[in-house]
Amino acid sequence: MSSSAPRPWFAWSCVVAAAIGCQAIVSSALPRQRVVVMLPSASADATLRDRFLQGYAVGEATVRDCGHPVPTVRWMALRPDQSPLEQLPRHSDQHLVVAPPSADLRAFSDLSQQNGLSVLLPYQRGESIDTLRGLKGREKLWPLVPSIQEDVKATVEATLKAGWDRAMVVADPSALEATLSMAFVDHYEASGGLVESYEPTPVQQVDPTDGQRLDRFRKDMTWSWAGTVVVADQPDGPLATRLRREQRDGAFGGGAPLTPNWVYLSDSATLRDLPQVPWQQLGLEHPARGDDWLAFAEAFNRRWGHTPDLLAAAGYDTARVLALVEAAPLPVSDDGLPDPMGWVSPDQDAVDLCSALRQRQRGESLRLKAAASDFRLRGGMTPSGQAAAGLLMATPSDPMKADGKRADAATG
Repeated sequence: MSSSAPRPWFAWSCVVAAAIGCQAIVSSALPRQRVVVMLPSASADATLRDRFLQGYAVGEATVRDCGHPVPTVRWMALRPDQSPLEQLPRHSDQHLVVAPPSADLRAFSDLSQQNGLSVLLPYQRGESIDTLRGLKGREKLWPLVPSIQEDVKATVEATLKAGWDRAMVVADPSALEATLSMAFVDHYEASGGLVESYEPTPVQQVDPTDGQRLDRFRKDMTWSWAGTVVVADQPDGPLATRLRREQRDGAFGGGAPLTPNWVYLSDSATLRDLPQVPWQQLGLEHPARGDDWLAFAEAFNRRWGHTPDLLAAAGYDTARVLALVEAAPLPVSDDGLPDPMGWVSPDQDAVDLCSALRQRQRGESLRLKAAASDFRLRGGMTPSGQAAAGLLMATPSDPMKADGKRADAATG
């Protein structure tokens, strides 16, 4: 291979150097580390890597603030077409692997079983996490962030708290939000809400380019007189944009333009700049997260000059978990093998990092106060956290928007 040939790891290794410092690059050359952190090497994943590594750097800083050495890890790049088994052959002194964000769980389950490793899953939120319960050996797979189901539950709770207990649900089949529509229906009905539908299924699937299908849904909504519509589309997506325009014109909903109310199933980041409308809009304020979020967000903003997200929080918690793993000899599992996560006690009161490091050094079990979740970690299960949802107002920075106050409902 020519020396000028592109190296897939070069771009993100520069990010590691900037975000974490020389330790990460130097440790990547060490031959036999017991902790391995894998990051995706595709150019399309650059933003994902940056956000994770920025959070990781803030997490390392908190370890240093406790007077403790930062975790020594071996960094590896993983191509989209590459199996972790191919990249990581068996090493007798390796015990823990950190999978890339949104990793292929089946591939890392195979790695765990064949190499006897525990796997930390820093960021698994979408449909992939649903495969976890069906995997063999899942007790060695450790998710760090709550399931997106926690966010859906918060949205349902806020919807019912607003008195919106009768709704129709519409989804653009091509929108990511469509994957959450049935979860909303299930939680909504289980909590006492009523979903109206003139279709065999409770979710009305509407392709926004299909005028006939749009007209059918418009008529269904009018006939139902449902006071709420749940929109599984981006706020600026083609379906939401079309329905919004029609409701403003009085052509959608039994009480247009003031009703129906809208519930969005979108990520909170996409709901920050909603247009001003005559009806009420409700959605997610922030995803499920942990009690250390505020301290983390302040430190992150000081370091990087912008607001973090849950992926950055996962990087932050990962650095702190790895420091705790390396703070003392590993506990031993019931089968006599080293257990890198055996010190986690999900039912204890959460403690700050410095206290957690001292407890680890004394060989004690503990629960860490974390940013991405409540840290009630169990192998093969997602932790929980607190999400907030409520009425959404347009931001004041735009003269076409209303004031930015929000009325929230939280769930844990």
